[in-house]
Amino acid sequence: MKIIIGLSIALAFFAVWFMKVRLKGYSKKDVTLKMLAAVCFVAISMVAFCMNPSELGRYLLFGADFGALGDLFLGLSHIDKDNKKRHMFLGILGFGIGHIFYCVGLLIEYASIDNLPYTLPPLGIGILIAVIVGVFGRKMGLHFGRLLPAVCVYVFLLSFSVVQALFLNIYHGFENTQLLLFGMGITLFIVSDSILARMYFGKQKHPALNVITNHVTYYLAQWLIALSILFL
Repeated sequence: MKIIIGLSIALAFFAVWFMKVRLKGYSKKDVTLKMLAAVCFVAISMVAFCMNPSELGRYLLFGADFGALGDLFLGLSHIDKDNKKRHMFLGILGFGIGHIFYCVGLLIEYASIDNLPYTLPPLGIGILIAVIVGVFGRKMGLHFGRLLPAVCVYVFLLSFSVVQALFLNIYHGFENTQLLLFGMGITLFIVSDSILARMYFGKQKHPALNVITNHVTYYLAQWLIALSILFL
């Protein structure tokens, strides 16, 4: 547990340092610090998994790995302008694959015939939210361009993860610690991405408050999801 506490402190340190540098503008230094913070939450997931091995823990660890890759490519999109769209696509892809691992892991761990009414509806709700974003995105001030298909798939995966966690928590009476931590984490994830969408695809760009709230919610999300592995 001391290792996890130490890694959590390191995560907070690098996350704060990264945000401080990012507020001054994009640079190779902020990408490096962003990746050091990502290494910390991946390491927390790995240590938690070693302390408490489980099938779902393995899926959550893979999710953290792909989240770190998504971090890298989104960071590169700001400093490699010639390949900005490609890096953004790869960033979305990395996070999307991470959410696939989250969804599949939760289904393997918790889905059963008894709770079928709690595991099927999130699929439909996720599709509905993705369709709404795809159809009404422009009216919400979001302009995705050629990334629209990738964004819609990602929105489905993230929405499915959030609603699935909520329904499973309801089924378990909000008494399952792992589900509670994961649910809080994935909810913060969608809050972070909602802010990020405005920054990347809307008129609202990168004022200090957006940068701070986006990244604070994101790192808290990754930290809570990583910690949830301990309670399986």
